[in-house]
Amino acid sequence: MPCTVVQTSSAAMPAFKAGQRPPAPASIIADETDWRVQPRGSVPASTAPRVRATRWRICDDRNREVRAETADDCHVVAIVLRNMDCHFSVSGRTVQDGIASAGMVHVTEPAVPSRCLFRGPAETLHLYVPNNLIAECGRGPTDGPSDVLPPQPALTRDLVIGELGRALLKADEVGEPFGPLYADSLSVAIVTRLLASSRRAAPSERPRAGLPKWRLKRAVDYIESSLAEPVSLADIASATGLSRMHFAAQFRAATGLRPHEYLLRRRIERAQEMLLRDEGSLADIALSVGFQSQSHFTTVFKQFAGKPPAAWRQSLS
Repeated sequence: MPCTVVQTSSAAMPAFKAGQRPPAPASIIADETDWRVQPRGSVPASTAPRVRATRWRICDDRNREVRAETADDCHVVAIVLRNMDCHFSVSGRTVQDGIASAGMVHVTEPAVPSRCLFRGPAETLHLYVPNNLIAECGRGPTDGPSDVLPPQPALTRDLVIGELGRALLKADEVGEPFGPLYADSLSVAIVTRLLASSRRAAPSERPRAGLPKWRLKRAVDYIESSLAEPVSLADIASATGLSRMHFAAQFRAATGLRPHEYLLRRRIERAQEMLLRDEGSLADIALSVGFQSQSHFTTVFKQFAGKPPAAWRQSLS
C-alpha cells in the first residue's frame, strides 16, 4: 500500500456552486514531493505559523539520492521521525553516514547545498525557520543568525525535540482556528530549545566514541535478521565481537539509542510496513516481529506510534 498523505485541516473555504467540488483545504503539515522543497498551497499568510513545517517520506526499499539548497532567509531544522540508513552531507562535508535514529536533529544554515542518499524507508520533519525569528528568540546582540543557531557537523540526539516534532505532526488534527497557533507554539519551542542547547554546549567536552561503522553495520544487520526471534544484548554484542558493557555504551554513542530501544523501534517500524501492506492479522504481525502476545505488541506499538495498531492502520486508509 502506498504512503498516505497526512490529513488536511478543515480550514474555512469560500462558497462554491452547487455540484462543484470544493477546493482541498491547505494542510499545516504538508508532505514534500521534492526533498526540502516547500509544497505549494500552504496555509494563508494571515494565519500561517511563522515556521513552516513539512514532512519527507519514503516507503520503499530503493536507494534514492536527493539534493537541495537552503534558502538564504532561513535555517532548516531536520528531525528524524524513524530509524533510517542514509548518507547526508552539507557543503560537501559528511554529516551522517549510516543509521540515523528517531529523535536525531540537524540544523542546516542558510544558502548552502545539501545532499542525501537514502538507503531504504525514511521519514523526516523539516522546519523552515526564518532568520529573523531566530534572532528574535535569541534576544541578544549577534553578528547574525548563524551565530545564535550554529550549523552542526553531525546529527545530535534530543528526546524532547523528537517528542515536540511528533506532537507537531498533529497540527492538522487540531483543526481551525487553533491548528496554526498550535503549530507555531511547538515550532518556537523547538527553536528556543535548540538555542538553549547551543549556549549550554561545552566546546571542549570530548564526545564518547561510538561504534566503528563496520561494527555498527554488524549490529544492525544482526538485528534486522532477527526481528522475529528473541534477541538479547549479549547476542547483539557477540555479533560485533564486543562485551555487553562496551557494546551498549558505544552503540548508544553512535545511534543515540540503547540497543533494546533500537530493537523495539525496528520491530514497530517493520510492523508498520506490514500493516500498510495489509499482511495478515494483528496477532500474526505481532508474532512475525518478535512479540509473544498481541497485547504486549499493542502496548509497545502505542508507545512508539501514538495509537494502537488497528487505529493507526485505519487512520492511514
